[in-house]
Amino acid sequence: MKMRHLTLIACAAALLSVFSAQAKPISSRVIQPPYAPTPAGIPASFEWMMNQLQQCTPDLDLIVLPEFSDVPGRTKTRQEYLDAVDANNERLLKACAETAARCSAVLFVNAIDHTPEGIRNTTFAFDRAGKLVGKYYKRHVTAGERDDLGFDVSYARQWSEPDILEIDGIRYAFLTCYDFYFYEMIGPIALKEPDIVIGCSLQRSDKHHALEFINQFCAYNTGAYLVRASVSMGENSTVGGSSMVVAPTGIILGNMRSRTGALDITFDPSEKYLKPAGFGNPLATHPSYMEIGRRPWLYRPGGSAICLPVAEAPAQRVCALGGMYRIVRSSPMAAIGAAIAEDVDEIGLKLTLAPDGSIRCKSHKVGRSCDLDAVLHKFSCHTIFNFTLEGEGWNAEAVAKLASLLKAYDSLNHAYICSSSIETLRHVHDALPKMARCLEGSVVDATAEGCQMVMVTKHNRAAVKDAHKAGLRCVTHGSRFSKGRLFRKGFDTVIISDYR
Repeated sequence: MKMRHLTLIACAAALLSVFSAQAKPISSRVIQPPYAPTPAGIPASFEWMMNQLQQCTPDLDLIVLPEFSDVPGRTKTRQEYLDAVDANNERLLKACAETAARCSAVLFVNAIDHTPEGIRNTTFAFDRAGKLVGKYYKRHVTAGERDDLGFDVSYARQWSEPDILEIDGIRYAFLTCYDFYFYEMIGPIALKEPDIVIGCSLQRSDKHHALEFINQFCAYNTGAYLVRASVSMGENSTVGGSSMVVAPTGIILGNMRSRTGALDITFDPSEKYLKPAGFGNPLATHPSYMEIGRRPWLYRPGGSAICLPVAEAPAQRVCALGGMYRIVRSSPMAAIGAAIAEDVDEIGLKLTLAPDGSIRCKSHKVGRSCDLDAVLHKFSCHTIFNFTLEGEGWNAEAVAKLASLLKAYDSLNHAYICSSSIETLRHVHDALPKMARCLEGSVVDATAEGCQMVMVTKHNRAAVKDAHKAGLRCVTHGSRFSKGRLFRKGFDTVIISDYR
């Protein structure tokens, strides 16, 4: 989709803030149910919410319910959660569609969506006729949702634009609970020029004041109204809840804090907060002013070219030793770039210490080597790097220098360190305790040293079995002709020196 360019809005009046000409205001309602602290209380909380839907009237234009509206309480096991979904999900979505049609209101509710890939955390959008017109899948699924409840997150492992849904001329954007904490999402959403951000949440632990400034930040930086629904943790609780409506100015138009019930706020979504684009400049929206000076190369790596980190990458991976050196022999950097362009899973580089103390990437069968700083500068996070530390001199000071480079280029999650020296890997652990390490040696030694991987030379299933039994990924060397056979034997990573 081609993005519309944000433009500065020139104004003669030197006002600190103005609003655009008003269109028709809309009447919004956010519903905040009581959160059930035990599975036994979920049915009562759910029925309370169903009753709230019945109380919605035709004077409403927008209705928003919280995250997990089909399971508004705590479950102790995955099966208890799925039982609640089975009991409530279909009934909830049917009631939401009927309420939207009866009230002639746009309605958003978060619940489980059953997809061919598995269950997903989903915000459903119903138009004024009660028709399902869109779905938003939560981008930042929590570890508990993924690991304990078994949610599908495959859609969030690849690049995607922010979801924008236009209904009756109003542009809606979406954030769900955990999404709010990732400010990296705010800029791309602002570029889409939404009128309203819909926030379905189940936040249960942050203080009220923290939720207020998080939501104010969102509204101010997207240039949109935020309509957020969450759950009450008890009438006297100082955490959670905080269903609210926030204007693009950052002003909170209404906040339920821990009160249960409904919050009705009327606002005009066409009103845009304008301010000078820097001292003495014409008026502009805050997001458009930010675009004038944005410097993306100063921030953490991001965007469609970023690959999955080591922890989330596919179970079986091909590692191109030295990149595509058989295709590009003129330059190690070009060989690396060619392999990345061909979407190889990993690139293996042998690191050595130069006499001047710099860290060099020893080229594989190519005449020249290159500086690690240059490699990370161009390719950090665009592939997984297998860095094998070779030669002498990898003491605590040298490893600390390597650690400094990896941190500077935000590469800790997109690389792992290999060595045949246990002492060297101990230095790596001291400098980077969370960095994945691979021992070229025995499974017993790798396990004793707390490594996550082991590199073995024996191409048999017994070696793989021993590694996996010890909880280690099993790495080995192969060729482009043998990789299929090695994967069938269960090897996790095959390092290929003739990748093409």
